[in-house]
Amino acid sequence: MKIIKNIKLKIDEDEVLRYQGYSKKKVKNPDQSILQITEEEINRGYNLFKPQGIYSSTKIKQISFSDGRVDLKNGFSLNFSNSIINLLKGTSYLVLGVVTIGSSLENKVSEFFTQGEYPRAIALDAVGTVAVESLSRYIRNLVCQEAKEQYFKTTRYFSPGYGDWDIGQQKDIFKVIPTNKIGVSLTESCMILPRKSLSW
Repeated sequence: MKIIKNIKLKIDEDEVLRYQGYSKKKVKNPDQSILQITEEEINRGYNLFKPQGIYSSTKIKQISFSDGRVDLKNGFSLNFSNSIINLLKGTSYLVLGVVTIGSSLENKVSEFFTQGEYPRAIALDAVGTVAVESLSRYIRNLVCQEAKEQYFKTTRYFSPGYGDWDIGQQKDIFKVIPTNKIGVSLTESCMILPRKSLSW
C-alpha cells in the first residue's frame, strides 16, 4: 500500500470551461467575465487543493469468467461485468486506488452558492472536477510506471459506476483500502466523501 501526498496539480483552463458548458466544438463562446471568473477560480483552487492518493496492489487468487468473480489473495472478492472481466484474462494483480483533493474546495463552492455567487460556484466546482481527474491520472501513471519497471503490462483502468461496473463495488474497494488514512469515506449509498474524490 502506498500513500502519495504533496502533488502539484496543473489545471487546464479549457477543461474547466468545458465543464461549464463551453467547448471548442460548440458555437457558444464564454464572454470576458466568464473567462476572468474562471481564471480567478483556478487560482483560488490551487490554494484549496489538498491532493492525496492511496493505492494497493493485490495478488489475484482466482478469476471465474463464468460469473465475473475475482478472488484476491487477501480474502476479498470483486464482481465485474463481462466487458471488464474479459480485460483481466492473464492478469496476476489488481491495483485498487482512491484519490481526493479534500473538502476545502467543495466547502467554498457551497459558500458561493449560499451567497448567490453562482458563476463563481460553477467555475470553482468545475476546477475541482478537473483537479481530481488530473490527480487520478497522475497516480494511475505512477502505478503504470511501477508495473513497467517490474516488466508487467497493464490494462486500462475502470471505476465503479462507469460503463457497466456496478457502483456497489465501491464498498469492496473501501474494504480493501484504508481510505481513512487520506480522510476519505463512503456513504451507504456509495457516494464518496469528500465529493471531489475518485476510486478505481
